[in-house]
Amino acid sequence: MKPMDETAPDKEFGRLLRQWRRTSDIKQSRLADILGVTQATVSRWESGAQSPAPLQYDLIHQMMTRKRNFRLDHAVKRLVMHSSQRVHLIEDRSHRLLCASRPRENEWQRDCTPLLGTSLWRFATPEIASAEKSLHALGWHEDQTDHLTFETSRRDGDPMRIIDTYILWERFFLSDGTAVRLTTGFDQKPAHI
Repeated sequence: MKPMDETAPDKEFGRLLRQWRRTSDIKQSRLADILGVTQATVSRWESGAQSPAPLQYDLIHQMMTRKRNFRLDHAVKRLVMHSSQRVHLIEDRSHRLLCASRPRENEWQRDCTPLLGTSLWRFATPEIASAEKSLHALGWHEDQTDHLTFETSRRDGDPMRIIDTYILWERFFLSDGTAVRLTTGFDQKPAHI
């Protein structure tokens, strides 16, 4: 893709974006969710009425040029679900649960099926919320860092049981361009990270 003037709408870019999105079977609303904008904004980009901000343009470019590998996505899900560690996978920005391991379900003392597709943010401890706030300064969404380890408090009761003493977040992308966060819990500070 050619470099883009940030202020000038680009009808050719919009046409290519629409073509890629349709070929990839991604709805405007889904792309909007991935990029943190509204569906109407994606529509304006595709019509050439508006251009994405530079960061969004870079993310779109990465998604459009990345080879999609659904088999790899399914392998990641399978590895998470069959892991012997307390681990779960969420969408990075929305915190929506994609899958969880059996040990994580045991920790939560519930089947995760009703939670799939819903945000886990309401269950965050104060330390998780603080770590989330630090991500911008770390360049998390600009790919300047891809992992973070922090200490958190345990919680035995409502709204959700958390027994991790340390949490490791690792960020990567699925084949549709969705940024995801692998969340692993530890009883002791991991030495290998």
